[in-house]
Amino acid sequence: MPGEEAHLVGAEAVRRAKQWLEGTMRVSQSYPNTEGVWASKLTLCWPHGNRKPFSFDLGGVMRGGEWHGEMFCAEVKWRKNASDQGTEYKSFLAKCYVALSQEYMLGDHFMWISWAPFRANDWHQLTTPEIIREAVFLEAQRALGAADRAEAAELIKNEVVEDLSKRLWLVVLSEKQERLVPLDDWRGVVAQFYSSQGGTSW
Repeated sequence: MPGEEAHLVGAEAVRRAKQWLEGTMRVSQSYPNTEGVWASKLTLCWPHGNRKPFSFDLGGVMRGGEWHGEMFCAEVKWRKNASDQGTEYKSFLAKCYVALSQEYMLGDHFMWISWAPFRANDWHQLTTPEIIREAVFLEAQRALGAADRAEAAELIKNEVVEDLSKRLWLVVLSEKQERLVPLDDWRGVVAQFYSSQGGTSW
């Protein structure tokens, strides 16, 4: 896919992910990395090497229940099949590790949102510490400043790896699922009730 077309498809995927997240009513607000101050809030730098910046696609605030007021950031992938997601996911995990090790303000939750599953045979392991650790080792120079795997093993923070494992979300959407959210008039009723109970503005 040509670069400009890929960019447009990516932007549309982010818009749809944002719309779905807010449609669940469990996200009070979300912003893409192209929007105002959020462009900088969603951008970090690798701590070593050339310190090249990277960014997450989407960030925002959760609403209600156990996650009320917590922050999230998300990587959004529009794919029709597994495609390059296996490789991209490894990079995502290394970036999440860097973010969490720096106590990133949006790092309460890290979401991978896609329209196609990938690595189906080990899907149940994709958020485990072992998979995260391997992903960080692949980016050892930029994430840890390590020259080889042995040095990386000494430098990696196992407590961050374990913590990240608990903060990861894997979300696979479909076009029909995007529409399976409360209707606008239903959300209006919930918003009115929420406000009447002393909740902050909807």
